[in-house]
Amino acid sequence: MTALICGSLVITLSMGVRQVSGLFLRPVVDDLNFSREIFGLAVGLQNLVWGLTQPVAGLLADRLGARWVVVGAGVCYALGLGLAAVAPDSVLFVVGLGVLAGLGQSGTTFAVILAVIGRLTPPAQRSRWLGVGSAAGSIGMFVMVPATSILLDLIGWRSAMLVLVGLVAMTALLALGLDEAREPEAADPGAGGRGAVAVALADRDYWLLNLGFASCGFQLAFVATYLPTMLTDGALSTALAAGVLACIGAFNIPGTYLAGAAGGRYRKTRLLAVLYLARGAAMAGFLALPLSSASALVFAALFGLLWTATVPLTSGLVADLWGRRDMGLLFGLAMVGHQLGAFAGAWAGGFAFDRTGSFMPVWLVAIGLSLTAALCHAGLREQARPCALQAGAAG
Repeated sequence: MTALICGSLVITLSMGVRQVSGLFLRPVVDDLNFSREIFGLAVGLQNLVWGLTQPVAGLLADRLGARWVVVGAGVCYALGLGLAAVAPDSVLFVVGLGVLAGLGQSGTTFAVILAVIGRLTPPAQRSRWLGVGSAAGSIGMFVMVPATSILLDLIGWRSAMLVLVGLVAMTALLALGLDEAREPEAADPGAGGRGAVAVALADRDYWLLNLGFASCGFQLAFVATYLPTMLTDGALSTALAAGVLACIGAFNIPGTYLAGAAGGRYRKTRLLAVLYLARGAAMAGFLALPLSSASALVFAALFGLLWTATVPLTSGLVADLWGRRDMGLLFGLAMVGHQLGAFAGAWAGGFAFDRTGSFMPVWLVAIGLSLTAALCHAGLREQARPCALQAGAAG
């Protein structure tokens, strides 16, 4: 229980701080005098670095325990935000917010923490508790977005980011509670990390899972980065823009928990297909209506219910189909796909706006990806592979 509480708090802080990036876009761009595309590149690099280093963080956590992985990543995350806060130009800002913060997120977010939770809970309860851990990120978003908006108004973007540095540094202290009894290493080399990766990468369904999760990353990164600016460009207030993000976080708390609970009763593949179709419908409805406070808040509530509802279901599928022993590594690899999609979504929004003056082309791509993801999960076979059955017998 201590590991669940401390791990959930780590995700709350790490994901909460991560989700406020969009609020910094306008003040940073105005102060440092660079384009929205450059800001989008920084956020995109953050997602890309997070994704590419996630398997390494997951593997280290699987083999050595999560505690020291989270400590090191928390320190790196704080250093990255600190560098961005004092950056005099776009280069150091991108290195801090993009590279170092992304590296820090790889060890303080879903793959590492959910792997701990997945190993410590029995199969019958796993999906529910993964939902609890995933929902912790939404609590952070709900709390951090309005708090950061107030800080930006009161003390400016640089001082506000320094406050975030202090919050992220707390993840290193919380990591001390992430203690778990380690299972003995299997004698069969095929049971180790390389064997698990080889089995998964040879499996068509693992690639379908990754493709669907990449669509998720594209949608979330694009909406989180550019929705606040889209609203203020449309003559809505900055306070409302922050409130919309907070609303997403508020509704995502029950949405993610209920998705995890449902994953313990119903087929996760079907639930994921429905979730992605619902996301596409929510985005299409938002674009079809005139932009207003009411339409923005309704969209935030609907999209919030679906925001990270995919995470407990996807991570649960990894544990169910390929085994919990290497869950950190295998879900970390799935996060590579997710974060490649996130890089594309964060960068594409700024690229499209700087060239067309509109975010509409990227919205249309995001809607199309909902259908792609739904088809991927509809065609995925939800049946435990031999490696998962062996890991369950060993555990």
